[in-house]
Amino acid sequence: MTMTKRRKKKRGQRGLWSKRLTPEEEVEQREAAFAAIRQLYAESLPLWRSCRRGYCRRHKLCSGDVRRCLKRCWPLMPPELQAQAAHQVIAGGPRHVRAVTHNEWHLRRYPPTNFVY
Repeated sequence: MTMTKRRKKKRGQRGLWSKRLTPEEEVEQREAAFAAIRQLYAESLPLWRSCRRGYCRRHKLCSGDVRRCLKRCWPLMPPELQAQAAHQVIAGGPRHVRAVTHNEWHLRRYPPTNFVY
């Protein structure tokens, strides 16, 4: 008689993907996604040109509060540049950064007015 070994079930990340988030975790994840998307917009747009900080103009990047810079500069941008930035953010910005969560991937496809104000 031969004895067969029973296979052990793999443990690990399998059960964590179908886990539902608590409302606090959902809000936290959503805010993190919004912050990442705002940063992608800051990298995609030349916000440093109209910045009041000399550091931003000198280094040609937005290093301050991205939310304030976007709120101030977004209406001044031509619609073609806004559309180009939106497409670039969907692609992951100039560095082609992948979305960290599926929620962020989904939110990148929303209109930019959700993130700039």
